[in-house]
Amino acid sequence: MGKPIERLSRWCAQVTKILMLVLGILLIACLLIAVFFRYVVGYALSFPEELSMLLFTWIVFLAGSLGVREASHVRLTLVLKRLAPSVKKITSMCITVLIIFFGAVLLYSGKDMVSRTFGSVSATIGYPLALINSSAIVGGALIVLHGLSQLLIPGKEN
Repeated sequence: MGKPIERLSRWCAQVTKILMLVLGILLIACLLIAVFFRYVVGYALSFPEELSMLLFTWIVFLAGSLGVREASHVRLTLVLKRLAPSVKKITSMCITVLIIFFGAVLLYSGKDMVSRTFGSVSATIGYPLALINSSAIVGGALIVLHGLSQLLIPGKEN
């Protein structure tokens, strides 16, 4: 069961990296447009700020899921280094289970936010607010997937 989940996790991580690159480029372009119009043209546009918030939100949730996949999230290793290998393994598994739980809570909360804001649109651009809130669903699902991959594949440490 672990191998299909690992393959799916690896594929999702690759897609996530590409998506984050595209979103990052769009975010930088948005910010440059905003700065150019405000300080060079002398006219502030309203859409770049809202679009930047949308792009940044998606980047944060996608990057958080990659942090789980690549075990690059912030953690304290001072205590773990001093534990016996068997205790260290159990502790790492417990941490991974907590990360999976966090992802599930994020997924559930995101689903709730999408259902509560369904039909609402943003003030300036008019995109559906479900679009920004669905980033929590996607991020939570990816965190659960990457956490399960770490939990089920022997030798992969958190």
